[in-house]
Amino acid sequence: MADFDDITGWREELAAFEKTEEGRAFFDKYSSWSPTRPRAPKLPYEIILHFAELFLRHPEVLEALKKSGAWRDYLTANPDFGRDDEGFDELCPWADNETVYDFERWYAMKTQIPYDGNLDPGRRLAYRVAIGELPSLAAPETRAYAEREHSTDIAFSDKGAK
Repeated sequence: MADFDDITGWREELAAFEKTEEGRAFFDKYSSWSPTRPRAPKLPYEIILHFAELFLRHPEVLEALKKSGAWRDYLTANPDFGRDDEGFDELCPWADNETVYDFERWYAMKTQIPYDGNLDPGRRLAYRVAIGELPSLAAPETRAYAEREHSTDIAFSDKGAK
């Protein structure tokens, strides 16, 4: 697997890859929303944990994750608040959301996993650990949470990919 100890230059690396034919083909292969492209397969729980762990190790992306996750929680708690409402653009952490999304794409590129946004459970687990709702990524409670909340998105090795 790629080296993730030093992520310096990850944005530039992703931007350069996205401009190549290989990059365009990689990100266009699967889609979670397109009727003409297949969904990527479920990712193993171990990959989800590795991705989540990177957020917790690297302060730049961790801070963006916290702000993006808090925004998502706010929107979940206020379902009637949307893009057309006054103050939405001022409250939304646009740059942090973009950082989290781009970091996810960079990770997919580095690992060459089948990707269509299917790393979202890793983001969610890292966020829940970062804000103290889950004790750690290795905790049994985290595994139980992942099985309960993300079983349709994660392949658990003892349950097999469905």
